[in-house]
Amino acid sequence: MPEIDVLAQGMGISSNETRLSLCAVTLIRGEQNTLVDVGYQGRRILLVERLAERGLALTDIDRVVLTHGHWDHTLNALMFPNAEIIMSADEYEYVQHISPLDPATPLYTPDILAKAKRFTTVRDGEELESGVRVMMVPGHSPGSLAVLVETADGIAGMVGDALPSMNAAKADVPTAGQVFFDEEIAEQSARRILDTCQLVYPGHDRAFRVKSGGFQYIEPQSITFGNLPRDEHGKIAVTLDETPGVFRSRVEPTAKRRA
Repeated sequence: MPEIDVLAQGMGISSNETRLSLCAVTLIRGEQNTLVDVGYQGRRILLVERLAERGLALTDIDRVVLTHGHWDHTLNALMFPNAEIIMSADEYEYVQHISPLDPATPLYTPDILAKAKRFTTVRDGEELESGVRVMMVPGHSPGSLAVLVETADGIAGMVGDALPSMNAAKADVPTAGQVFFDEEIAEQSARRILDTCQLVYPGHDRAFRVKSGGFQYIEPQSITFGNLPRDEHGKIAVTLDETPGVFRSRVEPTAKRRA
């Protein structure tokens, strides 16, 4: 049975200046070594170190599955010289003709994919290996996909940003945090994830369990910040907003809105 190991947790931290957007990077150890999403350049050294801790080198990764084409999930794809890169057929078609209003999909995404040692597109239900298959969950992007793994605790889904966090799952209407393609389809995809998966590995949060209509984190999370801004006396000039986060989905200008 394939084993799931989170190399780097996802998180989305807001500030008054910008958003720190870090996607989850997950290792599946089965018939092959598979990474689901790979993050961007700022996490390259971290990924090298986390793989080394597990006795793996970059050359040991056989397969990279991109849940979608956004920059924060894709830009390290060519780190793994022996890996087949996989993306949904619908997402691949989209990245050939990226909307000029799309702020999240780099225009050079086709160049990255063209340089892969092997590149493959997949469609809903295709099996990657025994116990590992893909499920289409569009809406956040035109061809978002989830990777489903059969585990002793049920179906585990690495779902990217189709369901980015536990807060998104707990919302009155579960959906993607940002909708770049279609609002109604995004809501249908989020519901499909919750109806299918007992364990959810979201794009920008830690993994959680879906049970009896409730949700429970299955991993701890913490982050340490350094080099924080200070005033002339050396006092840290940071304010923490401890107001409980409220999930709000944003429909981007590229997306079709619910009728």
